[in-house]
Amino acid sequence: MSVQVEEAATNTNPIVSDDIIKVEVNELDSSPSVEKDATGSSPGIMGSAMAAVTSEKVFDVQEHASGAMIKAYTYWHKPWRAWYLVAQAIGLMAALLGSVGTWQLTLLTGIDSLGILTGQLMDNIGLQVEESMYGKMLPLTIFLRQGYETAYLAQYDLTTQEGQMAMVAQNTAFLETYLGSTRCCTGMFTNMWYHGVDDRGRENDMMNKANEDDYADDKAQFNILVANPPPDPNWHIYGLYKDGNSKNPTVMETFDPVTGRPKDPYRYPAGVAVNQSIGNRVNWGFNHWPKNDGFWYKTVREKDLAEGDVTFSRVFMWDINKPVTLKTHGIIPIFYPQCGVDKSRCPGMQQKRVGAWVVGFKLHFLSQYLSSLQLKGGFIFYVERETGNFIASSDAKFDSFRTIVDETTKKVSYAPYEANATDFPLKEVKARVHWLLNEREGKMTWADVKAGAAEVEIGDEGVQFIKVTSLTQFGVDWIGVISIPWESVMKELNDTKFRTLLLGMLIVGGIKAFLETFRAYVQTKMIKRAVIPGM
Repeated sequence: MSVQVEEAATNTNPIVSDDIIKVEVNELDSSPSVEKDATGSSPGIMGSAMAAVTSEKVFDVQEHASGAMIKAYTYWHKPWRAWYLVAQAIGLMAALLGSVGTWQLTLLTGIDSLGILTGQLMDNIGLQVEESMYGKMLPLTIFLRQGYETAYLAQYDLTTQEGQMAMVAQNTAFLETYLGSTRCCTGMFTNMWYHGVDDRGRENDMMNKANEDDYADDKAQFNILVANPPPDPNWHIYGLYKDGNSKNPTVMETFDPVTGRPKDPYRYPAGVAVNQSIGNRVNWGFNHWPKNDGFWYKTVREKDLAEGDVTFSRVFMWDINKPVTLKTHGIIPIFYPQCGVDKSRCPGMQQKRVGAWVVGFKLHFLSQYLSSLQLKGGFIFYVERETGNFIASSDAKFDSFRTIVDETTKKVSYAPYEANATDFPLKEVKARVHWLLNEREGKMTWADVKAGAAEVEIGDEGVQFIKVTSLTQFGVDWIGVISIPWESVMKELNDTKFRTLLLGMLIVGGIKAFLETFRAYVQTKMIKRAVIPGM
């Protein structure tokens, strides 16, 4: 059905106009006219209009519309009134307030989501460190077990110098081809004891007053390889006396710098430590390996290692060669007689644990690795649970140990830092350790620290997301503390939140204006189609 509107005059008073606005319709049938309602009610005009719609007759609005109806249509067609503008302003304000509320809820949801994502990020960082350490420690474990099994299969007696010398080539090959700058050394120590430590690896009242200048065994034997950074040649360190001695002195000779092979130790006359005409071997004298070297003696007893078991020692200082660094030992016990890594081979055999085979693992790489992690401006460090000693942090420029200079002798020595030391140089570590040991769950020791997460205000650094983790693999037990600043996580959200609010309010206002304009347009078209005189 099409409706056409004709305006015959511009008289502003529709009541007195002589001109009639006409409506033409497409239908041919007619309908009886409906008498106007004297009270101006709409059914009269609507009924007449519908009757006109179903015919092609001219519909005279002045004839059928009441005065009240025409006034109403005329009123709505006039320009907006003040009350109407106020109503529209209230509606707009309500819409804008609704958009602000929505923005606030979205912002809070975004903050919560970023907090969850930050927790997941810290979990992933902890896993990355674990995987990195696992990737370096697993081959050391395999090396020790494989080497011990090789000695069993080849029937090398590792309690003798001959048997230990037979493993030099294999051990050298491992040090040369694996670990890169973290490579250190490997050594075997057998038939040596220290009575200042009991069978459980604990120091007793004989500590420093026991066999301080001997191994308490006439068959004491050892064989050590030290891998130096190129181009320096490697060192071969072993006991002077082939058949062992309770005070077996330590001699050292460098590898052949041309061939890279160790030199034959038996070219020297028996019992002769130094002979410049034969080689550059030097005498280091007596070194109490079970008491002073890397905790291997205590560790095998503390953990009561069985044949074939491998573990790692606590962290200690290493300054025999460069770089000076913290270090840990991978350890496998040596038994006599040997049964390799399969305990079922020696049913009922009486065996004795007579020493240990160790492989060193330098930890100076760890700080460089931690500094390479994507921490979003955060900080990470590790502490050894048993000792409370600081191990490494994401500050790669910080040495993880103390350098001590004797004022009298000017001799330089080194020692690990205690993480909770009052004079610890890094404020990031100091502040987080204070929170961890004194504020998190009250005063506690490192042994009581549990894994978990929290949002904490740390001094002048502001709020931090903190994750406490435990690295427990291959016998080590390290506590990791990962922190990421709240401001760093929320930076992008904070930078855009007010811009997002303004944009949202503009969109709401624009939609409101569009809808109001559209409503006015449709209303006007409807009024015109209703054939109001004077419009």
